[in-house]
Amino acid sequence: MRRGMLAAVAAFVVLLAGCGGDDGGAPAAAPGGPSPTGPVPGGECPGMASSVGAKPVHFGAAGATNLAGLIGGTGTSGVVLAHQAEADLCQWILGFNELIGKGYRVLAFDFHGHGASESSEVGFEDDVVAAAATLRADGATSIVLIGASMGGTFSVAAAPKISPPVAGVVSVSAPLAYGGVSAQQAAPAVAVPVLYLANENDGIIGDAAEELKAASTASPDAQALVTSGAVHGVPLVIEGGDAKIRAALFAFLAKYAPV
Repeated sequence: MRRGMLAAVAAFVVLLAGCGGDDGGAPAAAPGGPSPTGPVPGGECPGMASSVGAKPVHFGAAGATNLAGLIGGTGTSGVVLAHQAEADLCQWILGFNELIGKGYRVLAFDFHGHGASESSEVGFEDDVVAAAATLRADGATSIVLIGASMGGTFSVAAAPKISPPVAGVVSVSAPLAYGGVSAQQAAPAVAVPVLYLANENDGIIGDAAEELKAASTASPDAQALVTSGAVHGVPLVIEGGDAKIRAALFAFLAKYAPV
């Protein structure tokens, strides 16, 4: 694995502007910009709700309601799905439906300034904190955060802020930093199990997974799995994705948030 990540992070953030193009996600406005999908969460992927009986929710940091999402499923084991750049919650449609089918209570949401969510001045990691609180209020007592690309960065940064703690974090193809949020700085404070997943030829992302694992010194179980290939983000973990990575993901869920 290559090292010297800090010098390359700034350049890679620019490259991430196109990372949603290979995942089928709907285009999203730049953070803080207008919503491209209107006021209904999942408006461009109605099957995401109708096929599993999901319901729309609105929530936000400190009691705000600027964020939009979909909750589906039952039970006390929950998953928060955080999307990547140039996308909204619709990119998680396969993962959302699959996890609900496996017995999880799932919340997929739009980060502020994306999809059906309004703009906000809070950090993007605070969106994840609010999402976890919303899923907990809906009945989930054991929650795993799963974030792709920027969503992975924000999920790692959110974990130390969530109380009661989440059961674990799964970071898929996350850069060390994105949108003013540093997963690398937050990782030493992540005191829950964490799994970093990536393809080794996905730019510098494979290196980032290993570095984030090394930085997760407070985690009781920090793992990194970097497999061959150059696939980025959500496509690695949804149906038809990387078999080794999917096996690691579901083994992690079964261990730390069993249904």
